[in-house]
Amino acid sequence: MLYPLTFILLFCFSFTAHAVSVVDDAGHDVILQQPAQRIVTLAPHLTELLFSLEAGERIIATVDYSDYPAAALSIPRIGGAEDISAEVILALQPDLVVAWDKGSPAEVLALLESLDVVVYRASSQAIIGVAKTLLDLAVLTGKTHIATPLVEQFKDEVANVKNRYQDKAPVSVFYQLWSEPLMTANKQQMINEMITLCGGSNLFSEQLEVVPQTNVESILVLNPDVILAPEQGTPPDWRQRWQAWPEITAVKGQHLYSLNADLINRPTLRSVEGLKQVCQLLDRVRADQGRSEQR
Repeated sequence: MLYPLTFILLFCFSFTAHAVSVVDDAGHDVILQQPAQRIVTLAPHLTELLFSLEAGERIIATVDYSDYPAAALSIPRIGGAEDISAEVILALQPDLVVAWDKGSPAEVLALLESLDVVVYRASSQAIIGVAKTLLDLAVLTGKTHIATPLVEQFKDEVANVKNRYQDKAPVSVFYQLWSEPLMTANKQQMINEMITLCGGSNLFSEQLEVVPQTNVESILVLNPDVILAPEQGTPPDWRQRWQAWPEITAVKGQHLYSLNADLINRPTLRSVEGLKQVCQLLDRVRADQGRSEQR
């Protein structure tokens, strides 16, 4: 009589041995009976993270602007992040949908979940949040062995940057997210975290709006040491436009720098590259300030 019972126990164990689960950023239990093989990604940075885990070939569809790495360009598109269709996703029969909680239509995600589609929601835009999202996706794809050393290296690099720059002379920063109207970023965006880790001070960090709108008059009063702007979406002549106000310290010192938007906006392993770029630029400002004080 023990043999049938043993068989049943072994069968149950084999059925659950490959089941995987995590708690996503929305606090939902995400459970799969086996690692995901057919994945739909609803944000470019989530596509990139899956490629970092060597699971990019499992992505059966994604959204516009999922352009890194180059292999991501061959993945079929289902439209923009805000105009995705639940019906289109259902027709693809994914076993996992990876969504950006703040950038994907809430009603679409709710409908998918009501129809028993497994949805993982990522919401963190913090540098440290990259590690959590990567580890979660690693569990859901059975790639933890790949994620572990990547996360350790990522955390070490961020810690090294923090230790190197946190006690340096402060540099006031205006981040020009958009030119017309003039818009910037508060402390909820990753660029603020980068500026802080580099020993800088984001002049609009304490604004209530995630993307505060401002004007040149305010910038004249705040008088930043440096103005940063993303390469993508910023007019080519943006530096020339600021030359009309040479009384601004950043303009007087020609500390007007462009940043790769993907490196500072997308929470991926490449965020470390964006962080280092910001730190190097702030150090350039400090060096000029030091030379000025010696004169």
